[in-house]
Amino acid sequence: MSTYVLRYFPIKARAEVARLLLLASGDKFADVMPDWPAEKENQPLGQLPVLIETLEDGTEFELSDSVAIEKYLARKSGLLVKTGSMDTAREDQLRSQINDVIDMHYAYMFAPEGSHEVIEARYRSNAKAFVKYHEKILAENGSNGHYFGSKTTYMDIALFAFITVIRQPNEKAIKDCTDYFSESNAPGLNKVYETVQASSIAAPYVATLK
Repeated sequence: MSTYVLRYFPIKARAEVARLLLLASGDKFADVMPDWPAEKENQPLGQLPVLIETLEDGTEFELSDSVAIEKYLARKSGLLVKTGSMDTAREDQLRSQINDVIDMHYAYMFAPEGSHEVIEARYRSNAKAFVKYHEKILAENGSNGHYFGSKTTYMDIALFAFITVIRQPNEKAIKDCTDYFSESNAPGLNKVYETVQASSIAAPYVATLK
């Protein structure tokens, strides 16, 4: 059985899907916060998260980029869609669209003076388009709390982690930035969130939020 090290900052942000999947797997792993920025140059791309897997024979596998890490762990757990290349492409598209929103969320919080208005406009445009499109996709799947079929898959988990992160109170965030994802504005998205939250897959992770 492999063991893992997940290098990331002590915050809930780009490593939450990886954390959820590692906890769900039952495999041994450690959260490690490197000395930053002193160890920045020692990371594969000078950024976090980084996953290090140690196999039973001692071989180490190092992987950078949050989405690459997520998909690697999801594949190992059998959580990627298995219904053909079109659904795989759709899964990739939907996951990428989360970044269209969350990147603007982070950009606003750390933006230099004078650039907040432009970033906020992009966030609101992306969030509005995201909700409209994703609600349509979820309705086409029967509004059953899943993006694909009737079982929890990687995309459901990614959406759950996204909403968990964006709902964290933060005085630097765009005012009312979570309104787009409320129960009234995004019932399908909230059903996915609640379905994953109540699932056995997410249970170990949900326990850490209490």
